[in-house]
Amino acid sequence: MSKATKIISFIGLTIAMFMGTLDSTIVNIALPKIMTHFNASLTDTSWVATIYTLALAVFMITGSKIADRYGRKKIMLLGLALFGGFSAACMLATSLPELIAFRFFQGLGGAIITPIVLPMGIEIFGKAHMSKIASVVGAVTALAAAGGPPIGGVIIEYASWRWVFGINVPLTIVAFLIIAMGVRESYDESLAGRIDLPGTVLLTLGLGGLTFGLLEGRQYGWQSGIILGTLIGGVLAIGLFIFIESKVKHPLLELDLFREKTLTASSLVYFLTGFALVSPTLILNYFLQDVLNDTALHAALIIIPVSLTIMVAMPLGTKLFDQVGAVPVTLIGLLVMAASLLLLSFITTTTPKVVIITFLVINGVGFGFSSVSLVASVKHLPKNKSGIGSGIVNAARQIGTCLGIAILVTVLDNNVNTAKQHIHQDAIQIVDRQQLSPKVKKVAHQQLNSLFSTTGSANLTTKNKQTNLRRALKQAAKSQVDLPRPQKGTDLHQVYQAQKKLALATDNLKAGNQQLALTLTKLGNQNTAISKLSVASQKINLSNQQISQGQKKLLVGLKQLAQKEALTTALRKIKHTKNRQISQAFSHTYLVGAVIVLILSPIALLTDRKPLKS
Repeated sequence: MSKATKIISFIGLTIAMFMGTLDSTIVNIALPKIMTHFNASLTDTSWVATIYTLALAVFMITGSKIADRYGRKKIMLLGLALFGGFSAACMLATSLPELIAFRFFQGLGGAIITPIVLPMGIEIFGKAHMSKIASVVGAVTALAAAGGPPIGGVIIEYASWRWVFGINVPLTIVAFLIIAMGVRESYDESLAGRIDLPGTVLLTLGLGGLTFGLLEGRQYGWQSGIILGTLIGGVLAIGLFIFIESKVKHPLLELDLFREKTLTASSLVYFLTGFALVSPTLILNYFLQDVLNDTALHAALIIIPVSLTIMVAMPLGTKLFDQVGAVPVTLIGLLVMAASLLLLSFITTTTPKVVIITFLVINGVGFGFSSVSLVASVKHLPKNKSGIGSGIVNAARQIGTCLGIAILVTVLDNNVNTAKQHIHQDAIQIVDRQQLSPKVKKVAHQQLNSLFSTTGSANLTTKNKQTNLRRALKQAAKSQVDLPRPQKGTDLHQVYQAQKKLALATDNLKAGNQQLALTLTKLGNQNTAISKLSVASQKINLSNQQISQGQKKLLVGLKQLAQKEALTTALRKIKHTKNRQISQAFSHTYLVGAVIVLILSPIALLTDRKPLKS
């Protein structure tokens, strides 16, 4: 095989890897559009994303094992046919149940093609180039995982949500043709006999139960029977799987592989990269769109530096890996990721976007270095075991992402709910302290109760309710009943007091003029000049009356103006409280992620070992 053919063949493999990983994150940003199109609930629509991740996590190990046994090229082409065909089906789906069903089979295709790219690449270039191959595969994987939201955001901005799936079709055709014509068949020659069916069933049930429980625990409730049942059932199935695999002659997963500590440790490090990736691609996306009200495209452009940085950091990390080994690189990667999550915890609603992007660049460096664990995971494995090794480590990252969603989004929801309670309480107190009419306060209480009736991070801004609140308060403020006086110490209060004194003086003058007019009227009956003077006095009295009415309206206007200022002040204070509390909710979530990554970072110390002396 010529060098050009090898490179083109490997490009076909990386296209397959990119697509399979990309679809685990690209769809999230399209869920609101899909929900609107099918007039479905958020709970039902979220299954479009969940079912794909579930299929990836559950079938990766099985898919890589089947490929090792029956031929990686054959299974890769089958996986591409499934992935591309059901991507087209997703694009043309006419109902939400159809779309969810098609996404499952698309995920099955993704689970097949993703883990066998690495062993096929090693087969093309040889194990001597394994670190370079794994570096490219890892960089493409990390780029696709982090690039999903930005790429999805661009598609949603300029095209239909259907093209989130449709983009895969031409890419799949290209990858299929390249691999079919340019890649040779390869196997794990050490395998014999049939695929371990009991082990396959148990592993599927175990990973399925754990993944489903982690992904849906927040939706159903962590103490619900279905979640506890699936999690406990998943753990029991995994335990029974391990027991059976230790007894059968031809196991689905050779447990002896885990005696190679570098595989186990590297898989755990890759697991942590999947866990930590949830913060910049999902949690921060919530903040940008639901708190700062950025558009999907704007949020995508802010997040995209993570992907771009990974493209540089992963190859750089691999070069360092070749020189100093895996331990320093993966350990630095985890520590930098933990530090970047700590930095993200300082973000508020007023943080400049350039600062946020800087924090994301740091996160990308950490993610790129940590992803070197993909290279380390197969470094000390025999060449023919690189396929199952790749399946294990890629499945670990998917499960890590599921755990990240389970923990971090649940923590965020709890933090947001607590923040909303504090905002609600503070808002009521702020309104009560202001100089507002009873009607305005009553309407404010009603609208605030409605505004904070929702829970969770999925309803942070509730724009319609905020609009309704302002509209209702504006309408209530027009009422002239029981208007409060301007607050003492304000300029309006001084103007109000001066105008009130002037109005009192006008009333006194009007009363004097009325008395004078009566007297002149009596005298005017006997004297023509006095009669004229009486008429003039009556005109003055009429003018005074008009002035008095105008002054009363002015006093009412001053009260309304004062109430408007008080209402504006109240809303400003409520907004400030809301921004502070919500920012703290996100901050605490990032801190939880940072602490978990930091505590588990010593695992990186086991990702490499000294070569055995001959």
